Amino acid sequence: MNDRTRCVPLHVNQRNVTTPFGLIGCDENALTFALGYTFQQCLPLLQWFLRQIGVQGVQTRALRNVRIDLQKHHRGHSLHGVTDIEIHLPGSFHIIIEAKIGFSVPTNEQCQKYLPRLDETDEPVQKIVALVQSTDDQFADNYAKADRRFADRILSFSWQQFLTECVRILTGNTVEADGRLWVNYFYRFLDQEYGMKAFTTEVWILAINTDPMWHNGKSHWDIHQEFRVWWDYKEHTVRPLYLAFRVYGEVKFIWRVNQIDHGVPIIDVVPEMKNINKPWPNEPCTIWHLDAPVQLPKAVRTGRGMYNRRVRSDLDLLLSCNTVQEIEAAMGERRDAR
Repeated sequence: MNDRTRCVPLHVNQRNVTTPFGLIGCDENALTFALGYTFQQCLPLLQWFLRQIGVQGVQTRALRNVRIDLQKHHRGHSLHGVTDIEIHLPGSFHIIIEAKIGFSVPTNEQCQKYLPRLDETDEPVQKIVALVQSTDDQFADNYAKADRRFADRILSFSWQQFLTECVRILTGNTVEADGRLWVNYFYRFLDQEYGMKAFTTEVWILAINTDPMWHNGKSHWDIHQEFRVWWDYKEHTVRPLYLAFRVYGEVKFIWRVNQIDHGVPIIDVVPEMKNINKPWPNEPCTIWHLDAPVQLPKAVRTGRGMYNRRVRSDLDLLLSCNTVQEIEAAMGERRDAR
C-alpha cells in the first residue's frame, strides 16, 4: 500500500503534506475529521472499532445505515457542548467519541454534558468513548464510580490501537483495495504528518547478523549503519520508540525510530540487494527508519541463552541492567505485576 514512486513535495504554510487529510491541518480537529472519514470509507475499520468498545454483532450491511457526525452541536442545548464524533445506528447503538491528544483526558464535567444526548436517542447500546493518547486509562472507571449514569457507558480507548489495526489491515488481504487506500492515508497522517507518538514498546532489542548476505557483499549490520534501516516480514505491528542492536555480544547504541513504512520491498531502499539470488528482497516488508545513533553510558552484554531472541525493554532497564538476559527477566516481572 505504500507509494512506490517519489511524489513531488507539497507544502501548506511550510508544513509537508503527504496525504489528503493533511490539507485540512494537523490539529486535533483534523485528526478527528480524518478518523471519521476513514470510518466512512472503510467499514471493516468501523466494524472493528465497534467490537472493541463492546458493540457486538453488527453486520457490514447494517453499517451502511450508520450516520457519522463530526463536530455536532446539540440543538437548543448550548450547555451540552459539541461532540467530536457521533456514530448512530437507529434501533441499535449511539456512540459519542471525545478525542484527546498528548497527556490530556476529558473531564468528568465534559463527559456529563453528553449524557442527555444518549438519553434522548435511548438506543440499546450507548457509549461515551474517550479516545486518548495518554497512558492514564483509570479516569473512565473513576467517573463511573462517582456517577452511576456512566455505568457501562464510558470507556477509554487508545490511539495506539488504531495504529496497530491499520497495520493489520495494510499487511493483510481481508479489506478491499479502496478501503486499504484510505486506511493507508489515515495511518500515514497519524504517523508522519500528525506525528502521533504512540509506541508499543520503548526499546526493541534485536540481534543483528554481521555475515555478508552475498559474495563480498554487505551484512545486515553494514546495511543498517549505511542506510539507518531495519526491516522485517512478520512483526509488522511493533512500534518501538528506539531500536537497539546486539552486535558481537553487546548493545552499545540506541537509534530513535523516526518513520515506519509498510508494504515496501527492502530492495527499493537498498538496490544492492539485487545481488541476493532469493525472492525475499523483492517482497513487501515493514521498514523502520532511524535517526543517528546515541551511545549508551555503558555497554549491555547479551547474557546466556539469548541466541537470536528479540526483547522489548523499558528504557530505564536498558540503562540500569548489565545484560539483556536481566532485562528480559525484569520485563517479565513488570508484566506480571500489571
